[in-house]
Amino acid sequence: MAISPILTLSACIRPHPVQQDQLRAACADCCRWDDLLPISEQHGLSPLLHRHLSALDADIPAGFLRGLRFLSMRHQRENEHRIQGMQVVLDMLEREGLPALVLKGAALSQTLYPQIGLRPMSDIDLFLEKKDAFRAHALLLEKGLSASTEELPEDYYHLPPLCIVIGGFEVWIELHHGLFPRLPPYYEQFSFAESWANAIPFKVNGGMTAYRFANEEMLSHLFQHGFHAPLTYTSCKLISAADIIGLVEANEEELDWEKIIGKYPQLFNALRLFHCITPWRDSLSQRLGCGEISAAGGAGEPFRGWPLPVKKCKESGKGLADRVYDTLCPPPWWMRMYYGGGRRFSLLWCRLVQHPAHLLRWLKVYAKTKC
Repeated sequence: MAISPILTLSACIRPHPVQQDQLRAACADCCRWDDLLPISEQHGLSPLLHRHLSALDADIPAGFLRGLRFLSMRHQRENEHRIQGMQVVLDMLEREGLPALVLKGAALSQTLYPQIGLRPMSDIDLFLEKKDAFRAHALLLEKGLSASTEELPEDYYHLPPLCIVIGGFEVWIELHHGLFPRLPPYYEQFSFAESWANAIPFKVNGGMTAYRFANEEMLSHLFQHGFHAPLTYTSCKLISAADIIGLVEANEEELDWEKIIGKYPQLFNALRLFHCITPWRDSLSQRLGCGEISAAGGAGEPFRGWPLPVKKCKESGKGLADRVYDTLCPPPWWMRMYYGGGRRFSLLWCRLVQHPAHLLRWLKVYAKTKC
């Protein structure tokens, strides 16, 4: 199912004239507003969508905007509790000399988004040295936090989630000693020591100092987590695109582009493909060479085939033939994003060689599991 351009065009933080013109045209053509509300929430985009549409000179149903406003208010309240919980935990860790990096939404809500409610979150992710992560986990249990009973694979990249209650609201904290699971495509893990040495400080609610990744590392992690995850994970949420697009637009001149091209070439290719979701402003479009990227069908659509569990697919009523097709013939945009192809020949290579080879890796994973 194609994603509405109203949603994809809202996957950015700061509007610009080209994006607004396209969004206004998409709103004029929309006749199924009620369908957008649950989908926007699935993508974590409801607050941003409300922000964009409220400021747009367009004919938008009042009931739809009211629904978005209620969702935005809920995310604002919940995130306020989450950030308070994060402050309590970071203070405990700091007192014990345990350095931690704040990951993803918790960091971006404080440093990139104009309001913390614009970046929905489900938990707080912290990255620590492996030995420190175990010490921190034990410490927080001693301080009264409770641990999830969720069973995790042996030597998983984060420890069992911990819960702290703030104002009657449960805030879940994940302590990471790694950033990626040991599953295809088998990632190169980040070194905490190197990341900490390059970390950027920021103020939490204008008070305590916390630390996050340097911009280039942050972009790489956001890309790997949001658009290059194992095939068994849900991916390609539009809020992940907004994170990346917003971070690039806010730091265009400060980013080390040579480092991105040299160390993270797949990320650089992905940045060009985000132009198919929502247009980059002119300076970035030229810098990224977006004119060299041929049209990519299915922009923003995720992988929906095997080995992704059926329960994680948002579309129901599909039969075996559809499942096989989704497995072997994913959307062209996703293929280029996941395997790094930018031109048509590259797409053919992705479809005929790289994707089948990747599926074989997963067959080996499942064969090994059953042995």
